[in-house]
Amino acid sequence: MATETDVHEVPTRREMIKGGSTILGGGLLAGCTSDGDNPTPADGTDTATNSPPPTDSPTSYEVTIEPAGSRTFEEAPETYASIPGAWMDIAMGFGIQPKAVAAFDRLPLKYYDALPGVDFDADAVRTLGESAESQYDKEVFYDVDVDVHLMDPRMLKKYSGWNDEDLEEIESNVGPILGSLIRFPFGGRDPYYTLYEAFEKAAQIFQRQAQYEAWVTLKESFYTDIESRVPVSGDDIPTVAAFNFGFDPESGKFFAANIDAPRNDTRSFRMLGVNNAFQGEEYIPFKPIGTEKLLDVDPDYIGMIGSLSYIDDTQFQKIVETAQDHDTLSQLRAVENGNFVRTGGQYMGPIIDLFSAEALAKQLYPEEYGEWPGSIQDVPEEEQLFDRQRVADIINGDV
Repeated sequence: MATETDVHEVPTRREMIKGGSTILGGGLLAGCTSDGDNPTPADGTDTATNSPPPTDSPTSYEVTIEPAGSRTFEEAPETYASIPGAWMDIAMGFGIQPKAVAAFDRLPLKYYDALPGVDFDADAVRTLGESAESQYDKEVFYDVDVDVHLMDPRMLKKYSGWNDEDLEEIESNVGPILGSLIRFPFGGRDPYYTLYEAFEKAAQIFQRQAQYEAWVTLKESFYTDIESRVPVSGDDIPTVAAFNFGFDPESGKFFAANIDAPRNDTRSFRMLGVNNAFQGEEYIPFKPIGTEKLLDVDPDYIGMIGSLSYIDDTQFQKIVETAQDHDTLSQLRAVENGNFVRTGGQYMGPIIDLFSAEALAKQLYPEEYGEWPGSIQDVPEEEQLFDRQRVADIINGDV
């Protein structure tokens, strides 16, 4: 929704960014048909962390992310807010930490601590609510006052209870709402972005194309090395039953994940080429199954999506022990052999993706990739599968 600026006044930076925001016909959730995948980038490449690239001659550019549609920026935004999902880790790939997040209760900041020279100042980050499920107060969004909101408008509506008019108000008076859920397809109605497709969109938003290309080069080299060493014989490829929301042996109900479906939170399993215990089943984001179904599948491994981020090794081992003491679950091969593995989960952007893939490779194939020590911080330098310093350099702008 364009704003007018008096010709006798120099527009503020806020007005320049907000002024290009466009609510397309039919409201925020209608999407748009224009193609904004290849905007004209501003000249110059930034080499400093947490600042946009210099723009001596600002050139407006458009970014399209469904379902929000297209937004036009007069200059690169400097601040953002995010809600649960991968967008914070995506922006951190450019060395830009959020000004505000939904809540801190589950944010996996340990990944940034494991990189040399990468800082995350949690004290400088506001929260939008008391938890990820809070009913957000619009006044908090006004007070935080960010340049762009990296969040799927559908998820913001879900968590806030707002309607389209509320979102339009925030876009008009604060900043664009631009993002998409990439954890899994949202109802199958809109285009689904892979992690690096979403990452490229963020590079367009922040005008960090050079950093993005450096990330692509690093990622492709890392993936090529990992995938070249994965066993290809059918007998050597394990079957994994992966689950969301941890694995609670006492509950009798488990939330199965079809890891073959297009979804970001299971990408580590696909990279390692495991067999999916729920192959061919109808895709449901959170599908509850009971112990009988699990016994029918009887996988080689049980995969706990997100547990690498949310729990430590002591808590993890306690879950394994509880399952082994369970009258029914103890009959599973995976439980009997202690074959539980854990990965990065819903917050997985490009940084967490590297750690998650490394951790899963070591958990599944220690003879090939080295023993998994139980935490990302304890992997010996000589057994690390990617260069932490190179990752930190790219994050800090040394491309």
